[in-house]
Parts: sequence; structure tokens; C-alpha cells
Amino acid sequence: MTETMAEPKHDQPKPSRGFGALWGSAVVSSVGDGAYIAAAPLLAAFLTRDPLGVAAVSAAAAAPWFLVSFWSGAIVDRFSRRLVMVVSELVRALGLGLLVVLVLLDMATIPLLAITSFLVVTGQCFSDPAAQAMLPHVVGRDQDRLTRANGRIFAGETVGKSLVGPPIGGLTFSIAPWVPFALDSASFVASAALVAKVPPAPPPPRDAGQSIAAAIREGFAYLLRDRLLLVLSLCLAVYNLTYNLAAATLVLFATDALGVNDLGFGLLLAVSAAGAVIAGWVSAPLVRVFTMRGAVVLACICQAAAWLGIAATSSPWFAALGFVALGATSTLVTVAVVSARQQLVPDHLLGRVVSAFRLIGNGVAPIGSLIGGLVAAGAGLRAPMVAAAAVTVGAIAALSVPLFRRL
Repeated sequence: MTETMAEPKHDQPKPSRGFGALWGSAVVSSVGDGAYIAAAPLLAAFLTRDPLGVAAVSAAAAAPWFLVSFWSGAIVDRFSRRLVMVVSELVRALGLGLLVVLVLLDMATIPLLAITSFLVVTGQCFSDPAAQAMLPHVVGRDQDRLTRANGRIFAGETVGKSLVGPPIGGLTFSIAPWVPFALDSASFVASAALVAKVPPAPPPPRDAGQSIAAAIREGFAYLLRDRLLLVLSLCLAVYNLTYNLAAATLVLFATDALGVNDLGFGLLLAVSAAGAVIAGWVSAPLVRVFTMRGAVVLACICQAAAWLGIAATSSPWFAALGFVALGATSTLVTVAVVSARQQLVPDHLLGRVVSAFRLIGNGVAPIGSLIGGLVAAGAGLRAPMVAAAAVTVGAIAALSVPLFRRL
């Protein structure tokens, strides 16, 4: 299999207006998501102090990457990407609205919270590949232009999801547990309205007689033939497996070992935005210097060091430094892999390749969450972070031997 960074031989769409609306949609929904990220584990910890119960909610949120992601791209490639995004945002808004009703009626349980988390991420399995497939029509397929646009999108998302949203989620949860979920629902409605303002692009061409199964196979076949994309997907799998392993019981570690309250937990998550914003704005030169593969490997190694630092302290102030590093690595790895897909994959296959990529890269996330719960239950709340660092270093070292030989 040959490997090249030359641009694929398909039409170069001309840049058009709409990036502001697409960026605004990502930022608005990310604020609500940030509130949810803080509030969902707080609600889980309120409902049970069992590490496995809390980890089950995290696993349910990660499960769609394995159960839904592999076929959602085939749907994205058959319809208008803008329509797919609008529908998925509105469905998520409805699901969160139902959770608000359950909390108000004091009927919320761990299984119902897990189902809601599954639904929210299922919508993301459709909206994310649709948004990523729309971006080349908005800004073009030039590598620098794509990395700059993706860097700004993911920096904005991280500010909303990690800086603005979590403190709001922690604070509003302490006031009334239903409020952060209502905010997330409203954010999806606003996101759908902004997406509707993006100039429409024609649906990608496809074989009218092609079945969904054949379309899925075509996307996987393209990914498996491209060595660069395959290596990036495996590195992303390592990143997501270990991140979810360490983060599955993080709320218990923060409240028990670091001694923070509900608002403090939200603030602890928020500080990662500082590193994410910096990485988002400098991601283009970093990818240019380290290459896309090197940037992903660098992000994984830095993530391992950050988890070790957090596990070694009982001070929320020192732990905050680790979260800054986690925010930077998350943005860098996302910008690198998304830009590679958008540059190299033909438009009519982009949704399916994104889904196939995510099945490999994100599908291991629920496994990491369940392992994290088991490790925490058996060896304590610091053990998952140490295990995550060890697995990251070992796996990346194994992947890097053939990678650096090719370099």
C-alpha cells in the first residue's frame, strides 16, 4: 500500500460563505455539552456511589461510537449534510428535554441517565461527520486552510465544552439538578438554527442501486487501503481507550481525593480549555512541523504524562495543570486526524470514511470506561490514571516502530 500526502484527484470546491454559522453552531452546542459533561457525572454520583454504576453512564455515552458510528456515515453520504445536522441536533434536544422532565418528577435513575447519554452521543455520530463533510465545501481542501479552520472550530468548541459549560453545569446543578440539562437542550435548538444558515451543498453523488451494507463496506475498504489514515485511526484508538479509562471515575477522584465540590468539579474541567485554545490556534504550524502522524503521537505521549501528574497529587491546583495539558492534547489530536480525513478522502466517501475511522478510533471508548470502573473498584481511584499512562506509552511505542521506520 502506498502512502502519500498529495491531494486526491477530485474537484476542489470553491470556498464559500458559511464558516461563521458553522463555527457558531459548534460553539453554541458545546456550551450546553460542557454543562452536560459536568452535570451528568454529578447526577450519576448523586444517584449512586458505586464506581461501576458511575462508569456505566460513561460507557453508555461512549457506546454509540461502536454501535452506531460504523453505519451513520452511510446515511450522511446519502442526504444533504446540512439536513442531517439539523435533524440530529433537534433529536438530541428532545431527548434532553425528556430527561429534564424525569429529573423534575424525581424519576431519574442510572439506567435512564445512561440511555439519555447514549442518545446524545448517537446524535453526535450523525452531526459530527456531517459537519466535517460540510467544511471542505465552505473553506476548500487546502491543508493549511483546513487545519486553521478546524483549529478554530475545535478551540471554540473546547472553550464552550471545557471553559464555559462545566462551571455553568456544576453551578446550576447545585441550584437545581434539571437546569444544566435544559441548557443543553436549548443549545441544540440554537445550533440547528445556525446550521440552517450555512449555504447548502448538493448531496454527494452515489450509486442509486447501492445498498447501505455495500456503502458501509466501501467506506471501510477505502480506510483500510490508506496506510496514513489507518495509522492515525489506531493512534486515536489508543488515545480514546486510555482517556476514557482514566476519566470514567474522575468525578469520584475529584470529590473524594481532591476534595472539590460540585462547582469545583466543573471548574477543574474548565481549565483544560486554556491548553485547548492555545493548541487550536497553533495547530496548523504544529502539524506542519511534526506531520499529522507525529502530532498525534506527541498528543498521546503528553496525555500519558498529564494523567500521571494528576494521579500523583491531592491538590486541585496541581491537578489543574494536568487538565491544561489534557485540553491541549485533545485539540491537537482532533485537528490532525480531522484535517487528514478532509484533505485525503473524496467527498462522496467522506461521511462513510469518517464513520469507519471513528469506529476504530472511538469504538474502544466504552471498553476503556468499563476497565476504568473495574480498576478503580479493585485498586483505588488513582489507579485508572496510572494504568492509562502505562497503556498509552506501550501501545504508542508499538505503533511508532513501523511508523518511524517509514518516516
